[in-house]
Amino acid sequence: MSNEKQIEIFQRALDRERKARKQAEKILEEKSLELFTVTQQLKSTNSDLKELVRQKKSELKGVFENINDAFVLIDLSGDVLKMNDAAIEMFGYNHKEETVNLMKLLHPDDFEYTVEAFKGLLKKGSYTKYRSRIISKNKTVKFVEVNSSLVYDKQGVAIAAQGIARDITQEIAIQELLEEQKKQFNIIFENSPIGISLSRQNEKGLLFVNKSLCKMLGYSVEEFQNKQVQDTTHPDDEEMSRLHREKLFRGDIDSFTLEKRYIKKNGEILWAKTIVTAVRGTKEEIKFQVATIEDIGKEKLAKEKLIASENRLATLILNLDSGVLLEDENRKLILANKKFCEFFNVTLPPEKIIGYDCSVATSNKKNLFEDPELFESRVNSIVSKREVFLADELKMKDGKILERDFIPIFNNENVYKGHLSTYRDVTLNKKYRESLEAQKQKYSNIIANINLGLVEVDINNKILLVNQTFVNMSGFSEKEMIGKNSKKFFSRKEEKTFIDKKKEDRKQGISDSYEFKFTNRWGQERYWLVSGAPNYDLKGNIIGSIGVLLDITDNKILEFQKESLLKKLRESNEELEEYAHIVSHDLKSPLRSISALTSWLKEDYENVLEKEGIVNLNLIEETVEKMENLINDILNYSSINNSLSVIENVSVCEVVNHIKSLIFIPNHVEVIVDEKLPVIKADKTRIQQLFQNLMGNAVNYIDKEKGIVEVSYVEEKEAYIFSIKDNGVGIPKEYHQKIFNIFQSLGNHKDSTGIGLSIVKKIVDMYDGDIWLESEQGIGTTFFIKLRK
Repeated sequence: MSNEKQIEIFQRALDRERKARKQAEKILEEKSLELFTVTQQLKSTNSDLKELVRQKKSELKGVFENINDAFVLIDLSGDVLKMNDAAIEMFGYNHKEETVNLMKLLHPDDFEYTVEAFKGLLKKGSYTKYRSRIISKNKTVKFVEVNSSLVYDKQGVAIAAQGIARDITQEIAIQELLEEQKKQFNIIFENSPIGISLSRQNEKGLLFVNKSLCKMLGYSVEEFQNKQVQDTTHPDDEEMSRLHREKLFRGDIDSFTLEKRYIKKNGEILWAKTIVTAVRGTKEEIKFQVATIEDIGKEKLAKEKLIASENRLATLILNLDSGVLLEDENRKLILANKKFCEFFNVTLPPEKIIGYDCSVATSNKKNLFEDPELFESRVNSIVSKREVFLADELKMKDGKILERDFIPIFNNENVYKGHLSTYRDVTLNKKYRESLEAQKQKYSNIIANINLGLVEVDINNKILLVNQTFVNMSGFSEKEMIGKNSKKFFSRKEEKTFIDKKKEDRKQGISDSYEFKFTNRWGQERYWLVSGAPNYDLKGNIIGSIGVLLDITDNKILEFQKESLLKKLRESNEELEEYAHIVSHDLKSPLRSISALTSWLKEDYENVLEKEGIVNLNLIEETVEKMENLINDILNYSSINNSLSVIENVSVCEVVNHIKSLIFIPNHVEVIVDEKLPVIKADKTRIQQLFQNLMGNAVNYIDKEKGIVEVSYVEEKEAYIFSIKDNGVGIPKEYHQKIFNIFQSLGNHKDSTGIGLSIVKKIVDMYDGDIWLESEQGIGTTFFIKLRK
């Protein structure tokens, strides 16, 4: 290739390179300008971001300080790093003044749960609606609900936790109250004697039905899921029920009440009062229907009985043996009976004279009476006064005597509506009264001379009547006492006070009997047994009192003598018990000396004495020990008497288990105690003596390789029967009664004194109980003790 050609090629290449460089420089200038513009924008944006961060920081600080809920920032060990005023108020602690660790504020019962929740927070990064109890500084337990999240460093490592806590103590209390009220409502609802159902319109089946309705109609809850209550309506009442439901659906009414019949599942008829109420929505459409059904079968039956009773009463009035006349306020006749028509010679039947003017009839019939004008004026006067008049006597010309009662009738507003008159033929009664008056005089003579004092006083204690026996008892004459206040005849202040109290009792209608000490006219103290009762008039008003008195002075003297003898007997028993203790002490002293001397002889001359001598000394020690046990048992026996000075609740189980630790029980003997032994009312010391003697005997007289003693009981309606059973040697039947006598012992056991069972018998007798035994030689013995509750 020629040089020119090469230069041309290089020239073209150089031109292309220049153009490319210019293009690159142009692009570089554009990018530089764009970079400068972006840099300026970034500087401006950065400035804006710093200002925004500052503003947000300020806003967050304001929110942190003024937020109503408690805000807390803690490290991962629970120490508070920051908390707002609401948190300080909630917890009672201030992190600026003291170290606060939230884990230490937790209620102990919520600690483990909180640890698990915190693990969840570390795993998930946030935890919502965590609830627990905290104990504030003033020891108040609060329920809190916390929404929390983790705080991370630049490397994304969790370094703290923050949370907003809300005090929900009151909310929890309200929820618990609502739940309790809901439970109470459900209990009331379920146990209401009235049947209740809830249903939706045009839907088959009930949404809810309570037990009472199921019981009333005989259907189960499940059966009512496909059945409406109205489906069981009696056919004769269906139309009436349908019309009321249509009014309800149209909105004409919101509820209706019906008395109608239902057919139970078993075919029986139920009369019920039904109230159906519509529960409407916002658009007035019926959302639910609530029905209450109350069984009124008994009320319907009662109403029918009332109607029947009214009919019977009307029949009774018509056929009464007394004349009955009922007039209204205008003296128009409303009711009369056959006897009335008979008394006043009315020939028409009673139902035909209803509506007659009674004032005219009175004038027409006045000639039937001895004094016609008096009869008419008397009737008009009584009617005008509108007062009750009883036993008004009327004499008729034919010799008949009628007794008339007038009773005015007023309504609830006290408006006069007429009056009722009744007439009775008392002709025979009048003769009876005369006869009774004679009889009364006869019995008055008897009362005056019976061996019981009789006194009658009025409401103010003024003496109205005394009999001769009372005169003899008091020493005062009838003339001196009649018309005088009874207090005048009592000399001591306490007697007068007592009489005033009895007067008040009689005013209250109280009857009673009591003993009373009275000083008679001659200054002698006498004891009276008095039976007092209020005295009533014919209207039932208390008008005074009557007392019947018996002189019991001789009996009281005997009673005082008895008390004196009992006192002397108690003193004598106390002296004997004291003497027994003295004798016991005096007898024990030489025994202790003998025991000590014997012990010294064994210690000092053990090497000198032969084996036989040691045996004899051992026998002396055993005899001394037995003698001391005998003295102790005699003392215990003599100290048991019928005085139950200490009565308390005694756990027999505790007593028996305590005895097990007191007495010596060989290794081969097992004592089994019923841990359900009862608590009884008794003297604990006596009960311990009783069981200790029986259990000690049972243990001592077991001859088996494996001994068993069982203590158990059976409860009856009025008593407990305890048993102590062993598998020992047994007791021959001929000794079953003798062993309870003092100094009676069947064996030669070293601890037996022959008094233990005597002590047991004496204690059982003291509690009015019984003791007996069942035994078979070689098999064992069971002692039974019956103690009344």
